[in-house]
Amino acid sequence: MRLHISSLCVRYGKLTALRDVTASADGGKIVCVLGPNASGKSTLLRCIAGLQSPSSGKVLFDGSSLLRLHPRERASKVAWVPRSSEVGGRFTLRHVVELGRYAIGPSPARVDDALATVDLLDRADTIWHEASAGMKQRASIARVLAQRTPGGLLVLDEPTSALDLRHIRIVSDVLRKCALEGDLVIAAIHDVALAINLADTAFVLRNGDLVLAGQSSAVLSPSSLGDVFGVDLAWATDDGGKRHLVSP
Repeated sequence: MRLHISSLCVRYGKLTALRDVTASADGGKIVCVLGPNASGKSTLLRCIAGLQSPSSGKVLFDGSSLLRLHPRERASKVAWVPRSSEVGGRFTLRHVVELGRYAIGPSPARVDDALATVDLLDRADTIWHEASAGMKQRASIARVLAQRTPGGLLVLDEPTSALDLRHIRIVSDVLRKCALEGDLVIAAIHDVALAINLADTAFVLRNGDLVLAGQSSAVLSPSSLGDVFGVDLAWATDDGGKRHLVSP
């Protein structure tokens, strides 16, 4: 499975959100998308997931445009986690996770397994509007786990932004497991330290331009990221010999 983005442009009136973005990624990898606020990350993810039509250019996954697929077929290939989800009515967390099976067919076992994976099985009957932000985010991730077909495309917009340290680790391990099973995982991440530990490949955006793309070990360096974010960065080594990116 391969994702290919070619000359992608997105405009909102006079605003250019993405400008001539070209990149590619292979299945079995985790791609982290980084960049300052309003750099085009969410727009890029929506185009990749087949949820938004570009002004020009194209996105192909496994040689096909997701925009042209029947919704049922698209649901079998791509799963999407937005930055936040709005749910009306008195849906429980379990109901929200079950929605991931809507286009594919019910599977109580897959739903239970997904809830357990994100540490929510014992809170599954919590009403959505009474759940914490972190619980909602984990439920959204469980929804795509219940939906996904191994070898597909997982697209996540800031999937760890509301999570505590323990659940960040759990979700990171889940995403790695999905990649090992053949999924292409693409996630917008604000936490640079997390991206360094998680990403195989990195796409870095600034003002709608893709300014850096490649293996994370080469792309996510103090000099390159410091230039993009406008801060001084350096490597620091802990007592165990592991390097961490810090702002002196």
